Amino acid sequence: MSRYIFIIIFLFTLNASYSFANYNDAINSYNDKDWSKSLNICQNELEDSKCLNLLGVIYLNGLGIEIDYIQARQYFIKAKKLGNKNAEFNLGWMALKGLGEEINLERAAKYFKSSKLKNINIVKNLDNLNIESEENLKKLKSNNLISKYGYFYTNYIKLEKLFDSSINIENKFIKSISHTKEKLVKFDNLLIEKNVNIDFIKNNINNEQEIIVKLLLLEVEKDINKFEETIQQLYLILQNFDINNI
Repeated sequence: MSRYIFIIIFLFTLNASYSFANYNDAINSYNDKDWSKSLNICQNELEDSKCLNLLGVIYLNGLGIEIDYIQARQYFIKAKKLGNKNAEFNLGWMALKGLGEEINLERAAKYFKSSKLKNINIVKNLDNLNIESEENLKKLKSNNLISKYGYFYTNYIKLEKLFDSSINIENKFIKSISHTKEKLVKFDNLLIEKNVNIDFIKNNINNEQEIIVKLLLLEVEKDINKFEETIQQLYLILQNFDINNI
């Protein structure tokens, strides 16, 4: 009896190692942009959660094939059932962006929280950010003035969203952000005088912060105390920011 059990365990281990090797081949092909090879390998490994998630990514982004959100979601769901957290995050991304379904922020937040993945770089890999060039972006981020502007504008777009929300309109935690808007205009003009492409910087920050701002709104809108604390904190940060000494 024990001999048969040993054989079963051995075969299972052998099969697991084989699947692992196949996934490595698939991900190497993916990284080499050989999408068809990656697709073919993983279509034969439908019990491997990593391969299922990779298939979902391929269909989601239309890599070497037509974009198919239905297929992508099916693969992500199968991978999630096998415990793949990346697939769970990807399902959240689809719900957030309304890819093949209606936008559902609550479902997205649930997936993100359950996946416990907080690396926004994953989002960047799935979203086509409109960036002129990586070299240009590196130069901009290395500039101290740009860095300070990025800090100011990142907090400003969060404050603006909270200020315009129905909760603030009803409770009037912050009555006006006109002074903060004036600061932003002054900061904009300062950068324009230095021939900095303001639109490029703002578009980049808006793309980077889109998911964060939406999840922030979702988090605070059901807790009025948390909302008040967050909006007042953002307001004070921007109020105390000295444009004249940067």
